[in-house]
Amino acid sequence: MNPPIRAKILADWFIINESNTYISHCLNKRVPKVFVTTSFGKAQGLQGRSQATINRTIFMPMPLVSVLMPVFNGEKYLTEAINSILKQTYSNFEFLILDDGSTDKSITIVQSYKDARIRHIIAPQNSGIEKTLNKGLELAQGKYIARMDCDDISLPRRLQYQVAFMEQHPETGVLSAAIRIMKYGYAEKVRRWPITDDALKIHLLFYNPLSHPVVMMRKSAIDGFQYPFDCQYAEDYRLWTLLAQHTKFANLPDVLLRYRFHPNQVTKEKSLLSHSGARKAREAYLTDLIKNISPEEILVHHQIAENKRTLNLEDAKQWLEKLARINQEKALFSHDLFLSVLAMKWWQCCRNNKNAGVHTWRTYKASFLGNIQKNAAHHTLKYMIKWIYNDMRRVLPVTE
Repeated sequence: MNPPIRAKILADWFIINESNTYISHCLNKRVPKVFVTTSFGKAQGLQGRSQATINRTIFMPMPLVSVLMPVFNGEKYLTEAINSILKQTYSNFEFLILDDGSTDKSITIVQSYKDARIRHIIAPQNSGIEKTLNKGLELAQGKYIARMDCDDISLPRRLQYQVAFMEQHPETGVLSAAIRIMKYGYAEKVRRWPITDDALKIHLLFYNPLSHPVVMMRKSAIDGFQYPFDCQYAEDYRLWTLLAQHTKFANLPDVLLRYRFHPNQVTKEKSLLSHSGARKAREAYLTDLIKNISPEEILVHHQIAENKRTLNLEDAKQWLEKLARINQEKALFSHDLFLSVLAMKWWQCCRNNKNAGVHTWRTYKASFLGNIQKNAAHHTLKYMIKWIYNDMRRVLPVTE
């Protein structure tokens, strides 16, 4: 007999196995009543019953991986996404597809699959990505939880590579990977991030270096945590900042996912909410690590992270140098690695500044950080020429 697992029945959620083996709905929080199909009844010796009250314990194989994919009106790319998971070279997984109140053909598309690894969970109405993901975390039975979006494509060896790494590195709680960005009308581009725990947690001060759609999490490492509700469209960024002091992070250099960029992803409202959510996550992480930061310093930090071209360079210089001193005193991160990241940020502040000119080089070199970043000669020359050109435009009269 297969080992028993504990099935979590959630109020107001239908849990549907797409091999049509069971359909359940929690009608009462204390005594869950489960509607069972004929095939389920035969398997459990419940022939002839259309409705039965059963224990929360059911019998089925324990998967090593739970793939968690939320869906909301995702019919356009859903089939590609589902197929990319079902065709993985690694097969010991359950596929949790959580429909968040779709009104298009998404539900019908999922129900057309008869793969027993699929667990189709349907919410009666849209409740938002954070609540949907947290339901998935509760329902997941695997040792590992792999995220997936309904418009992306996982490459065939994704789960195989990630499971192998997690099994070999039990200290790692969150693992991501490189991605290939698909954007209509443009050539596909590969995006990679730092791969080590220390580097990732330094970069986390400025942006999210873990690509959420290709993340695999160790379930034991995230017990007691959930996706927060106060960082909309940056809920993953905030979750990583919460986990940073409790587990280790890693990125695989391999491209394991094709990430689809399309117009429906980005609206003005979503962009503003994402910007606001990222700022909340970044500020919370920064203030957890470093106390007594002024609002002015937090604002400068956000501007550096967001590559604001109007940033005051003297303010940026003072703040980055202060961060270097704090880390030297508190040993929060590897000293040399932290300095190299700060030096890179200082170079980016100078090279992209709206008011950059020849004087910018003197400003850049005025900080000790300007002597750490080693740019290629042709790269530095490129910006020197740009700065000279900017100065010439400012002093020469405009001709019509």
